[in-house]
Formats: sequence, structure tokens, C-alpha cells
Amino acid sequence: MKFTYLIGLLTLSLILSAPIFADHSPNKLMRNMSAYSQLGITGKLGKFEVHFSKFGTIPNQIKTSVKNKKFDRIFKDKFNLATIVIKDEEIVYERYNTKRKVNSNTPFLGMSMSKTAASASIGVLLCENKIKSLDDTAGIYSTTLNASPYANIKIKNILQMNSGVSPLGRHDEKKFNHKSLGLSNKFSGKASVREALSFYKKAAREQGSQFNYHSSDTLALSILVEEISKMSVAKVFYDNLYTKFGSSGYMHWTADKNGTTAPFTGLTMTAQDWAKFGKFIMEEKKASSCLGSFFNEGVANAIATGKKNGSRYGYQSWVFMVNENPTLVLQGHGGQFLVLDEMTNTILLTISINEKYTSGNLFNNIHKFTEKLN
Repeated sequence: MKFTYLIGLLTLSLILSAPIFADHSPNKLMRNMSAYSQLGITGKLGKFEVHFSKFGTIPNQIKTSVKNKKFDRIFKDKFNLATIVIKDEEIVYERYNTKRKVNSNTPFLGMSMSKTAASASIGVLLCENKIKSLDDTAGIYSTTLNASPYANIKIKNILQMNSGVSPLGRHDEKKFNHKSLGLSNKFSGKASVREALSFYKKAAREQGSQFNYHSSDTLALSILVEEISKMSVAKVFYDNLYTKFGSSGYMHWTADKNGTTAPFTGLTMTAQDWAKFGKFIMEEKKASSCLGSFFNEGVANAIATGKKNGSRYGYQSWVFMVNENPTLVLQGHGGQFLVLDEMTNTILLTISINEKYTSGNLFNNIHKFTEKLN
């Protein structure tokens, strides 16, 4: 047992010592996924110490899977790590890439699917009447944001990546990400969400004028949640949402040195918990609960993105046409997708290390893949 444990630590140390964030290849993304999976134990991503909020312990439950040859034709791909399909309350397909040594107990990084969890935390505060209206400006609720270019930006525009604060494009985004997580030699040990946001001294254009996908707006939401609730986004999400759907009992989320969640990425849960998060949102949407109405409004008022796949953007979530119906979709770099197909009561989760499946490119075709499940 001790020998096996030492071998495991040696393997992990080799993974973590490999260069991280150097490229965007599948091998690099697999190293990142492995490092994030163990962040709650190691406290490191590569050579950098990274802070996080941790809830529970990594599960050691009975490993599960559900076979389906029809779905295998799409998702049994060398780049796929995990896929779950839920239909009418039942998991009808559950697959893990055992060659990559992952299973139903593995905590998976959701990449930018994390943004929707941050959005849901805003929804919680709205439903608790701690936010009066999404048309209110951020500076009303946050002293930090009131002293920033976000002071007079409507919360709705921040949710929709339409604040106008960041210059068009993403050329400077890496600096924000590294500063808020401490993922560079320059910022190691100096991670600060607030200091990252202070890189911008003024807005680049009028709010509401043009969508721009950038991590700065999600960082602003983190500060907003924290200064309203006196708790981090991770804590608000765990207490108010995860406890209602999570079954593994474990999640962690990246943070800065002060414990402020860096929510543009970093939320790490088992595949089943990710799928059940999607199921939870869909049930709330169908019931038109307060939180469900929040997400329904985000879908109904989603703005144009200019993407060739026809996607639009709601409240830190994407909107695709699936079965001729506007459908909420969580999306992350490399092929993390969580599709909430309300027309057929189907949830599709894919976790990948590259979007270029043999069956087609996930970013171009995720809505078509979902339609093939029926």
C-alpha cells in the first residue's frame, strides 16, 4: 500500500513539474486537468502555489459507468475524458476514458463552465433580494467596483460580457488570469483578483454596445458577490447550490491570496456533479423558480456573439439553437460542454482535452451532437 502511494505521488510530481500553460495542445491540457484534479491535495499548479476553497474530501465511491453503443460512436474519442447523458431523470450513458486513468471519482476542471456557477451565485443574491435589480449598477453594492471602471456598469451587462470595460479582443487576458491566480514568475505568491481588475483605469467603450468575451467581467462578479454577501463566490455556490445537487460531497475552486474566488475557471467537481448541476438548473428553469427565471431571462435576452456557430450569450452562459429551441449551454476551453436540452429533457456533459473529435468539432457542432441523442 505504501509503495503504491509513493508511486502515485511520484507520478503526480512528474505531472506537476511539467511545463503548464506553455501551449494549447491536448497533452498540455491533460497535464492541466490532472494538476487541477489534485489541487485540493497539492496546493500547486505546476511550480506555482495556488490558493483555493475546498469543500469535502475527494470521493472514493463505487466506480460507475453506463454503456451505450450508439453514443459511443460519437463520444468514444481519444480526446474525450468523460461523457454523461441524462434523459428523463436517468443517466443513460456514462463513459470515462480509462486509458487516461480517470473515473467517476475523478474531480474534473470545468474550465469556463465555472463562469456559469459564478452567475448562479449572482442569481442567489438576486433571489434573496440582496440585489434589487440587474439593471442596478455595480458601484451601488461594491466599494471596490465603485472605485473602478465598473462603478456605473449595469450588473446585467457584466453578466453578459457586455460591460465595455475590456478592449475588444483577448490579447491582454493572460495578464488578468495570471495575476488573479498567481500563475507566473512575476505574480507568484501575489495573486489578487482586485489588483488584477485594477489594470483597467477606464472603460474601453460604452456599456451594452458590443459583446467581448474576457475574464475581467467574471472577476468583477466575484468581487460583487463577495462584498454583498461577505462570503466568497465558492462559499455562496457551495452553501446555496452545490448542497442541493452534489452527490460526491467534494468540490474545490481557485482563489487568490485573500480567499477571493477567481471564477473565470477553476471550479472542479466530479463528472456526475457537473451533469447534476446542469440538471438542477434545467429543473429550476422549467419550474420558473426565482433562480430558474434568472436563467430564463438570460436565455431570452441573450446577445449576439458574432460566432459562426450562431451562438449567443446570456448570463455567463452560451445559448445555442437545439431542436429549434434556444438552449442554455455551459462551455469551456478544450471541449467542456454542458447542454440543457429542455425540449427532450436531455442533459449532455462532455469533458475533453481537445474539441476536434472524429465526429466533428465540438465548438461548431455541440448543438448537432445533442440532437443526435434522440
